[in-house]
Amino acid sequence: MSDSYAEVMARDEKEVARHENILNIGYLVHPSITATLPSKPHIADIATGTGRFLQCAQELYPQANLDGYDISPALFPKQISTTISLRLLDVKQPIPEELHNQYDLVHLRLLLAAMDGSEWGTVVRNVVQMLKPGGWLQWDEGDYTSLKYYRGLEDSKVATARKIEGMVKGTLLGERMKHGWNTLPEHMTAAGLEPVISDIVSSDRMPETRHAMSAATTKALINFAHITNARGSPGSLADEEVDELETRVFEEFESGCYVRFDIYVAAGRRRIVVWSISFVELSPDYEFS
Repeated sequence: MSDSYAEVMARDEKEVARHENILNIGYLVHPSITATLPSKPHIADIATGTGRFLQCAQELYPQANLDGYDISPALFPKQISTTISLRLLDVKQPIPEELHNQYDLVHLRLLLAAMDGSEWGTVVRNVVQMLKPGGWLQWDEGDYTSLKYYRGLEDSKVATARKIEGMVKGTLLGERMKHGWNTLPEHMTAAGLEPVISDIVSSDRMPETRHAMSAATTKALINFAHITNARGSPGSLADEEVDELETRVFEEFESGCYVRFDIYVAAGRRRIVVWSISFVELSPDYEFS
């Protein structure tokens, strides 16, 4: 399997810590979906990483069947609930037939770093095959082109954070940030899902989670800086410089600096096929031939 995610993101302890921070959008599963799920839903999480989403889903649905899929096992935890299974799967390729029509909910989040512009529609079409009739697809993605660092207090420091913000522009990660998150509803409609629901929330909507969200997002940018340095990319910084930036930016977080960006949620439902049978009333005098 070709791991395009590894081109821009590391799979290490820092990435594990980042994956443990679920995007706080006020819900784990969109309310329109929870209203229709059975009490024992079969749920798949794509690009599951550490399986954190499934662990949270287990709290909501203790009797659910929970399957996590990823292109790499590098972030799979060594120990996880026996009711959660973690397996390898490349959703850019055709989905194995044994996974067709299996799930009440297929969830994806934060695939942006692994996606080229032409691949979003392909992935949507592929994972729709995993849905049962009436099943839902939910995809959560950040619009990092809207990412900015702000002062939370009058004397908060932001200079280092804003330097890191500018480092990714013009890079492979910067290019991948520009697409996909805003076309998911269109791709879901084209794949035959109905209805299709769109939601946009701010990453800082919950003040008590601003620090954790800022740390998780910035760790991703720091990880990317280390990767570009290892490859000797033009304009890359030495590891020592990147480490110094990381130390300083976390000091800025303590001063009240925080990050803000838009989070897009798209959800669509696979149609339920209803078969109708018509009966014709025959005359008592009708003779069968």
